[in-house]
Amino acid sequence: MTYDHKKIEKAAQEKWTRLGLYQTDLSDDSKEPYYLLAEFPYPSGDLHIGHWYAFAVTDIYARLLRLRGKNVLFPIGFDAFGLPAENAAIKHGLNPAEWTYKNIERMRAQLASMGASFDWNKEVITCDQAYYQWTQRLFTKLFEHGLAERREAAVKWCPKDQTVLANEQIIDGCCERCGTEVEEKRLTQWFLKITNYAERLLAGLEALPWREEIKEAQRAWIGKSEGAYIDFALADRAEKITVFTTRPDTLFGVTYVVLAPEHPLVAALFDTVINKKAIEEYVAITAKKTERERSENKEKTGVKLDGVLAVNPATKEEVPIYIADYVLASYGTGAVMAVPAHDERDLEFAQRFGLPVRKAETATEDVLMAVGGRKATQYRLRDWLVSRQRYWGCPIPVVYDSEGKPHVIPAEHLPWLLPTDVDFTPTGEAPLASSKELKERVVKIFGEGWTPEYDTLDTFVDSSWYFLRYLDPEDAQDFSDAGLMKKWLPVNRYSGGSEHTTMHLLYARFFMKALYDLALVPVDEPFIERFNRGLIMGPDGQKMSKSKGNVVNPDKFVEEYGADAVRLYLAFIGPYNEPGSYPWNLDGVASMRKFLERVARLIGRAADDGASIPDSIRQSVARANLKIAADSERFKFNTALAALMALLNGLEKTPTVPRSIAQELVIMLAPFAPHLAEHLWEQLGKEGSIHQQPWPAAELAAEAENEIIVQVNGKRRGSLRLPVGISESDGAARARALPAVAAALGGEEPARTVFVPDRIINFVVKRES
Repeated sequence: MTYDHKKIEKAAQEKWTRLGLYQTDLSDDSKEPYYLLAEFPYPSGDLHIGHWYAFAVTDIYARLLRLRGKNVLFPIGFDAFGLPAENAAIKHGLNPAEWTYKNIERMRAQLASMGASFDWNKEVITCDQAYYQWTQRLFTKLFEHGLAERREAAVKWCPKDQTVLANEQIIDGCCERCGTEVEEKRLTQWFLKITNYAERLLAGLEALPWREEIKEAQRAWIGKSEGAYIDFALADRAEKITVFTTRPDTLFGVTYVVLAPEHPLVAALFDTVINKKAIEEYVAITAKKTERERSENKEKTGVKLDGVLAVNPATKEEVPIYIADYVLASYGTGAVMAVPAHDERDLEFAQRFGLPVRKAETATEDVLMAVGGRKATQYRLRDWLVSRQRYWGCPIPVVYDSEGKPHVIPAEHLPWLLPTDVDFTPTGEAPLASSKELKERVVKIFGEGWTPEYDTLDTFVDSSWYFLRYLDPEDAQDFSDAGLMKKWLPVNRYSGGSEHTTMHLLYARFFMKALYDLALVPVDEPFIERFNRGLIMGPDGQKMSKSKGNVVNPDKFVEEYGADAVRLYLAFIGPYNEPGSYPWNLDGVASMRKFLERVARLIGRAADDGASIPDSIRQSVARANLKIAADSERFKFNTALAALMALLNGLEKTPTVPRSIAQELVIMLAPFAPHLAEHLWEQLGKEGSIHQQPWPAAELAAEAENEIIVQVNGKRRGSLRLPVGISESDGAARARALPAVAAALGGEEPARTVFVPDRIINFVVKRES
């Protein structure tokens, strides 16, 4: 039996809208709240297959949760500020706002076409004045509490886009977007002091039930190191080099010292060195590299500061000084003591430049103290540079008095509006500096001699708190509702791309901790669970690219096979929450369409229940029910679908399909293929929407168990097998009975229990510092 997917999809979507099916009542206390979030998209104008993978597959879980009785918040919005809109304005003479809102309108229709059950009443758009006034208000709060500051810094600059670039936006010394070779400049910029939270960001990871590779990526990005500061005097000079080392015990083995090329001493010693040209050239080459490229570069390069020597404070031996790009100015002091016998990088460098390798006695702590060594902790994490010399972003709510001192704009003048009389042509100066209206506005409000801030905020600032605004997007009095935040936070599960692990995800955690310290939010972690999805590749197994001609257009497949078939294929392509890449199979969607047609045929021959339904059928339905629910809970939709397919295979062999079994089958199909399931529900003569029905009870639930991992403060203490669907209270009681767990708790009552159904029980205990 074939079916008209276009007609069915249109009818189903109209029905859902008419019923207001996905408008979440956040004040409803009759159901357990569940906040499910997928990273909101940039309004590029067309949904690509990555958007479908991000939203259609996560929607499966949202629908399943509702069927299982949860009050689900599944909102959507648009991360709408950013460079592409401004580039379109420059290239085509368009207004960035018009370009952005036109794209949003198109994407709304496309998102609806995939059958995603978003609550559109909660929509936020970061470039709306009603949103960015609160971004500005939160910035002022951070400024008032010393967490936002303005200072000079070396930055990577794209001469074509005429803006500062983050290190992550540079590839092989070139701008990721336009391919232009980057330059280094020193500019006065705004920073958020995320380094104040380095230790808390590390410590907070322990209790989070995230996959270990996500937590490890953040730990590496924060980069905590325990060690010591040691001073190396310069021979016959007054200056000294202060190094940071994690191995102060190897001091006797130092055979040379290395400075980062941008270390201030390099410039200070320039007139003294003999090989000025070689040093100038090396510093210029290094300036075009990102820190990540320098860290990952396997080939060691460098230049000797010829004519200057350092003195080992322990041995009094004079050792040469080099500059090398593997040493970073942002880490430690930007200077290292090189011990080739004990460090692989130092050894590679020493072998390259013919430097001695010396095994030496271990320096004791008393030696170290005698030469002025000081214990220290360092972090690789740097303060978050948030200034952008672009137009289409949130204006930084700051003005400067006649002496150049910054002042935040008072609340009564917020939102501090983005001016419209701006020249977008890149000049090297921030576009807002061309606005006559902005300058006149400042003088009118603050007086003669006052000037505006011309930079805009990094768009990651906008996205660091958007999940709070979803709770009360129309609130004109505050950024969110305090009561609703207490009820709905933290977000239960956050799905997104792995590329955001060390930027957006870390920034959101910092924002939440800062706001918690300011008593503005009730919790200090934004997300209980984080799921990073895999990557959909082109049919050739390569990353999709227009230049390669391997880009998959989802609209083509939706047109031919229907949205439900595309949803099923994306769900079936591989486990959603595990690292991996999955090549697009051009025949995959067609296969899913055939499966759906088989379901439709089966439902078409459903008959009234006889005297009794055979136990074998009941057992197979119960097994599928439990498997689908359990695997979907872990975002393993591929194996959940496989269970549904196995059930269909078995039911197709029966002479008749009892109507009650057919109804259960359609309900289990509903999260995956919501349009066809709605149609088949009506074909079975049922009223209302299938998406308002309860998930079928599994009569054989007692047969199924899952292995549950038990943790204390994020550290595994054991596991036990528990019935599928066990409640938090029952599961926690049995978990606490494990000897290793009881010992780890030490008789203390957990401050909080993190319960991930059928997966993890984590007891969080506050320890005295």
